[in-house]
Amino acid sequence: MLVKAYSIPHNFEVNELIENYMNTLSAIMEDLWKNIAWVKRNKRLIPFLRKDKAFRKELRYKHLRGWGYSKHYVDSAIKQAYSILKSWRKRYLRGKAERRRPKLKRRGNSLELRKHFTVTVTGIGFSRFR
Repeated sequence: MLVKAYSIPHNFEVNELIENYMNTLSAIMEDLWKNIAWVKRNKRLIPFLRKDKAFRKELRYKHLRGWGYSKHYVDSAIKQAYSILKSWRKRYLRGKAERRRPKLKRRGNSLELRKHFTVTVTGIGFSRFR
């Protein structure tokens, strides 16, 4: 299978979408942080993220209220928040992170990202060598 991605310049205003997404991601991380179960094992507190289906569903519906864009952005923010906290948990257990909520930071010039839009084209490509 052959997958190609093209970057196409556009004039759409996406600053508001990015701001709303970042605010939603931050709120989801706050909700996940509040629901971490801290269990004491061998004189140390171990964090456990809540991952049950009912909690994820509740989180999704809570953040969909008032959301004016497509639902997949909220789903993506939930996935990203879990990924960030999972990474923080690994670092915390290794002693490389402190027991406080990770902060979101923007890196680089996000204006460049806003000027382009990526289109992915998927097709079937056959090779002469098998």
